[in-house]
Amino acid sequence: MTEDDLKDFLETNKAEIQAAVKTRMIENLLAQNRWEISGQVAKAVEEFVAAEIVPEVKAYLADQKGPILEAAIAGAAEIGDTLAKAIVTRTAKRLQPDNYEFRQVMEALFK
Repeated sequence: MTEDDLKDFLETNKAEIQAAVKTRMIENLLAQNRWEISGQVAKAVEEFVAAEIVPEVKAYLADQKGPILEAAIAGAAEIGDTLAKAIVTRTAKRLQPDNYEFRQVMEALFK
């Protein structure tokens, strides 16, 4: 390829070469700055969430404090009732007259 052939080739493909160079430069810039860009985006998201979202969630929760508290108390009471029923059921099984432990307790009490 002569110098004139090279000049003609470059002139003919000038637009494609410029587009390819531009694309390659953008890719290189993104690759070099990807971590910094990600860090800055994460920081912006964190600041937005802290400034805009968290206060709204807190306000909503404060507005719903009564129902949330009632649900928590009802849940705690239900857990207590369930535990009490389980204890009564277990104790009733242990105190049946045909149970070995029951007989031992009765013999010990009435000897």
